[in-house]
Amino acid sequence: MISDQTRGRWVDILVGLGVDVRHLQNKHAPCPFCGGKNRYRFDNREGNGTYICGKCGSGDGFQFIQKMFGWNFARAAKEIRLIIGECKKVVVKKKDPRYGLKKIAQSSRPISSDSDLVVYLNSRGINSIPDSLKEADLYYFEEGIKSGTFPTLVSLVTDKNGRGLTYHLTYTHRQQKLKCSAPKKIMTPVYPIKGGYVELYPVEEHIAVAEGIETALAVRDLTELPVLSSLNAQNLAALDLPDIVKKVDIYGDNDKSYCGQRAAYTLAERLVRKGIEATVKLPPVVGEDWLDYIVKDRKLTLEKVKETNPEFHQGLTKLMDVFDVDANNVKITEVAQ
Repeated sequence: MISDQTRGRWVDILVGLGVDVRHLQNKHAPCPFCGGKNRYRFDNREGNGTYICGKCGSGDGFQFIQKMFGWNFARAAKEIRLIIGECKKVVVKKKDPRYGLKKIAQSSRPISSDSDLVVYLNSRGINSIPDSLKEADLYYFEEGIKSGTFPTLVSLVTDKNGRGLTYHLTYTHRQQKLKCSAPKKIMTPVYPIKGGYVELYPVEEHIAVAEGIETALAVRDLTELPVLSSLNAQNLAALDLPDIVKKVDIYGDNDKSYCGQRAAYTLAERLVRKGIEATVKLPPVVGEDWLDYIVKDRKLTLEKVKETNPEFHQGLTKLMDVFDVDANNVKITEVAQ
């Protein structure tokens, strides 16, 4: 019977029919049928593809397909039979992380001028695409289930000695960020990544650093400096830079939570104590990073970057007091309003 053939395989079947994997998770999410914001979940009881919604009710995998595509049972069964011969249950096994990294390295290639990734980055307001970034067609896994192969931006994370630690991946689909729970992933590292970074351009004495890869690329467009990406705020604060570096411009995020600012000034304080000149630069609008700001004003130049306003300085001084950072050792700059 077809019900026996489909049991335990509904996620693969539904993905094969084009259903977004976000609708196939056992947690509250927007309903694909009625549009409710948080009353639907795909509980897949006993492997029967079951779902439940507080408004439009519940059903099994067959009813899911009928409701989603407007098919009768016969049409649904026919389409399922076509899929069953193609989909296989994916079992994710634990492996040495070097195995996965090696596979990515072998799959990676230079980004071609007609690549979907170029269109994606340009649409994000990014013009500079360094040779250090690669592209690959990689599988995306959602809760252990393979949902397809997608154009992926591949970024090597290294330490200050150039030793490879892991890869950062950005999955895209149709020249946009893949619509899934985690379109950006850091692979299991071979070595701890604390202090590591993505070296987008070769390090020189004077460099710029930022959190996200795309933000760092926007900073490159703005400054033409060699730029590094720390990937996140926590790692920005912990960056361990090569001895050649003598001057660092830190392009921090202007977070509402002050997480980005704290990380930027923590790094600046630590660099200054090592004898490295450090300057923190923040976009003027709370809740924005430099990519947000630069996209809004493509005519921005370094000449527009000036000393911060007094109100911002006062708020930042309070933050420094909380985290025991000496404001006298750090230059504070912000774009003029």
